[in-house]
Formats: sequence, structure tokens, C-alpha cells
Amino acid sequence: MIFASDLDQTLIYSIRSMRLSEDRSAPAMRVVEKRGEREISYMTLAAIELLKEVAHKMMFLPVTTRTVEQFQYITLFQEEIVPPFAVTSNGGNILVKGKIDEEWQRQIKMKLENEALSGAKILEHFSEIANDEWVHSQHTADELFHYCLIERDLVPLDELMQFKEVIDQQGWKMSLQGRKLYFVPKAVNKWDAVAYIKEKSNRQFVAAAGDSLLDLPMLEVADYAISPIHGELSEMGNSTVKRTIHRTGQKGILAAEDILNQVMHIYKELS
Repeated sequence: MIFASDLDQTLIYSIRSMRLSEDRSAPAMRVVEKRGEREISYMTLAAIELLKEVAHKMMFLPVTTRTVEQFQYITLFQEEIVPPFAVTSNGGNILVKGKIDEEWQRQIKMKLENEALSGAKILEHFSEIANDEWVHSQHTADELFHYCLIERDLVPLDELMQFKEVIDQQGWKMSLQGRKLYFVPKAVNKWDAVAYIKEKSNRQFVAAAGDSLLDLPMLEVADYAISPIHGELSEMGNSTVKRTIHRTGQKGILAAEDILNQVMHIYKELS
């Protein structure tokens, strides 16, 4: 069995994304990511212990939109719970024992050449609606996709939705996650990378977890899918989803414990 999971706002949480209720005290937690002296991401102690159990019982596969470099900042997965594989760059890169899988890179490059408009053209179209009032910065991730840091309250939503429809026809997806706006080629997706690892490792069953539209290709194909009751997918509702996705009972940082408990329950049922 494989447990393929998104990381940010699914298993790990920044202070901004914890979503703790005012009427309850913060759970016992610890830092799992630092940059210099700055603390970035956390997990509850209970979630860390559950994840250790999961990683012992089955293959734990981190599947993240983070770049290779950004993934390596998470010390928990470099020093303590070290997965044999990791999917980064929204499926654009696969790490095998920390090293980039060059065969997968070649496959992705070929798909991009054949299936999507160039990133430069996408950004050119985006410049027609973007301005400094709501777009603070633009970034390219591992030469595979693009994202912007934005002022969400000032986004011209009607124009952005029209732009989303245009790039959809050109082989790209758009995802709005908090203050980040992503433009990602459909050829670079999480499920294709998970399927590649599934075949390579000869595993049969995949449980998957994620909170955003970029996780949907993975959730819709996995044998068992879980999503927190917060985030982009929760905001979309079930009408646009093609299959049953199990929701957590809790939101924010506590949702990670719900996800991991569900995964262990499924593992026990299969055993």
C-alpha cells in the first residue's frame, strides 16, 4: 500500500494556515521546517507519531507542489521520517533516495513539448489582466510551472475566471490557494508521478490526501481519497468532483491526525 499525500495544509501547517478555534487551546506541536532561524511549518506531536506508524506499515509518499529545494527544507522528511521516494514540483520531479529520477524528467520534458503551450506564452496572456495592485510577485518553479503571490481581496475574479478557461484549452490549469496563484501544465500532475512510482515499486493500493485543485488528479484516481474540510477543494464542494472523497472531521492542523487515522484504518482493513 502507498499513502500519497500533499504536504502544505494537508499534513504540515504554517501559523497562518493552522485554523485553530478560539475556544480551544493549541495542541502540542513542533516545528518540522525552518529557514535559518525562522520557523515555517508545524505538525502536532500526535500527527508525527501517527505518520511514523504509517511510514513503518506502508510506503509514505510525499507529493507536493513545492520545488525540490523547498521540499528539502522540511527537516522531518530529511532526518526523521525519510521516504524512499518523493514527488515534488507538482509531479514534475521525482526523488529516489534524495536524487532526481532522470528517466522521469525526460518523460516530463517530452510531454511538455507535445501537450502544452509554452510558459512564456501563458505569462504573456496573464500580463493582460495582472497589475501591481494585486500581483506582488511572479515566480517560476523548477522551470516547470509558475506561481504568483497576490492580494486575494483585490483579485479581478471575473477576468481571472475567463483567463482560467482560456489556458485550460491550451493545456494548463490554474489553482488559487490562499495568497498563491498557480499556473501549471496539465502534463505536470501529481497522479502521473504517483502511478510511475506505483508501477516501479509494484504496489497495488493507493490512499491519497490533498486539499487543492492541484491534488484533484491524484484524488480522483486513487483507491481511497481524503481531503480536509478546509482549502480549495472544500470551497469548490462536491459538484465538480468525479468520485467520493472522504472529508476530515476537523479542519486546520488537526485535520492531519484525522487523515492519518483514516489511512491506518484502511490499512488494517486491507491486512
